[in-house]
Amino acid sequence: MEILVAAISRATKLKDPEVRWVVSQFTALFFSILLRRYLKPTKESATLRYFLQLVIGVSIVLFSFGWGILHFLVDATVCYILTVTLDPKYCQLFVTFFSVSYMSAIHLYFLFTNVGVNTLDYIGPLMVITEKLSSLSWSIHDGLTRKEEDLNELQKKMVVREYPSFLQFSSFIFCPQNLLVGPVTFYADYCKFIDGETFLVKEKDGRGNERLIYREPSVFSAVAKKLAFTVLSAICLMKLVPMFPIMGNVDEDHIANNSFLYRLGWLWISIQLAKSKYYTAWVLSDAVNNAAGLGFNGYDERGNPKWDGVTNVRIWEFETATSLKVLIDNWNLTGARWLRHVCFDRMPVQKKVTTFLLSSIWHGFHPGYFFTFGSASFMVAASQKVRANFRHYFTSSPGLKTGYDLFTWFWTHLCLAYFIAPFTFLRFDLCIRYFNSLYWFLHIMALVALIVLPGRKKRTKQPPHSDKTNGVSENNHTDVVSNHHKAE
Repeated sequence: MEILVAAISRATKLKDPEVRWVVSQFTALFFSILLRRYLKPTKESATLRYFLQLVIGVSIVLFSFGWGILHFLVDATVCYILTVTLDPKYCQLFVTFFSVSYMSAIHLYFLFTNVGVNTLDYIGPLMVITEKLSSLSWSIHDGLTRKEEDLNELQKKMVVREYPSFLQFSSFIFCPQNLLVGPVTFYADYCKFIDGETFLVKEKDGRGNERLIYREPSVFSAVAKKLAFTVLSAICLMKLVPMFPIMGNVDEDHIANNSFLYRLGWLWISIQLAKSKYYTAWVLSDAVNNAAGLGFNGYDERGNPKWDGVTNVRIWEFETATSLKVLIDNWNLTGARWLRHVCFDRMPVQKKVTTFLLSSIWHGFHPGYFFTFGSASFMVAASQKVRANFRHYFTSSPGLKTGYDLFTWFWTHLCLAYFIAPFTFLRFDLCIRYFNSLYWFLHIMALVALIVLPGRKKRTKQPPHSDKTNGVSENNHTDVVSNHHKAE
């Protein structure tokens, strides 16, 4: 196998970890097709499906990370013991603390040893496992200690009413479809997928009696489209991204020999192209999940099946966003759902602050992350204030509205490029060099807007019908965390 990986690496010019990632993802895709085609829940037992998922998942981890699997096993085993032995009234606190602490220790190891920086290492899957472990413990807490009427809509969807067996738990943690890069499938949805409940529908017979039948919609179109998009993203990643590398924005010769506007244009192009990295990973993973039957989300108004249940980025909405709020609402969707479930909805005070801290810790401790998250929060606040003060002047005619939308689209994506670049630089000195080269101009503009513009009037009356739960809309996660928008 090592010889084969080396040969593929030489032929494709991909690094060894990248080859292993691609091979692992397509192994998961092939297995997912077999699982859905020949091992349906109507034909095989749930136990067999749990077991096969576990075997393939463990095999992928061993192939990708070797002895790195020990971190997965230690983290998962300790959290399972805590979950089933401690009182469910508070077990979720210990599980969340341990899983986040263990992950943080690995983050710090990579930080101080400079190991795993900008590579495909086991910290990525460990971050996904942290989401799974903590969310499961909170779901068990909700199911065993709280009444149904006390749960919000998200908690009702994710609630778990009984302890998982060790096989169920292990299969969930090592689920091969989303192990390497997510998107996270939460435990309640995973069990429904294994048992076949996802595709049970009610139908009436000739006598008008209701019955449950198993009806599995076609997934071919959804998977084919996502695989085609993955190929296009991968071509962009391999051919175009090297022409405009993000690190070029902190190259001293580039800064010294090019004008401010030229460098701003380079920044915008380099960030636009760099998104292909995330599109490749997330859309491929989405396709792998769908191929197995994960991610089914009911039917649309035309009766067509929706396969966006584990989609992590709504690409069209993201790329056409005319405000930072809308842009962030459509990025890293499952990550934001996790933050809401384990933190935002649980905190009695300072919800945004604690969620911001958890999001930052989850990503790691490199200074670039904090530059990105801090700048993003700052600019979201400023952009909302600008929008509240000026948007109504441009809604009187279609022409004005179109012009306003084009203008805000450009500034929204320029702001994104501006504050997201440090996520790649990581080092403190490079982040300072980068912002110095751009004269901190968007920070200054945002500060002026926050100081000069009047605040929005507070609403005195809530609308009679709201889709919010605990103050957070089910379909809107900007308030959950305005900065949780990079990399699972």
